[in-house]
Amino acid sequence: MPKTYGPITERLLSLAPGRSCVVTTQKRIDYSAARKHAPEREWAAESREGGWVVTRVR
Repeated sequence: MPKTYGPITERLLSLAPGRSCVVTTQKRIDYSAARKHAPEREWAAESREGGWVVTRVR
């Protein structure tokens, strides 16, 4: 049975290095689930009006 993730974690895990996506949430992004499933990856987030721009660093 395939593992299902929340919508934000799914987007983080599918990002290629150097690519960005917009996450519309007013809360801080919790990277714990993404780090648990992909500990070698890193993301950078920049707060924007209405959400966050998240870029996969590596």
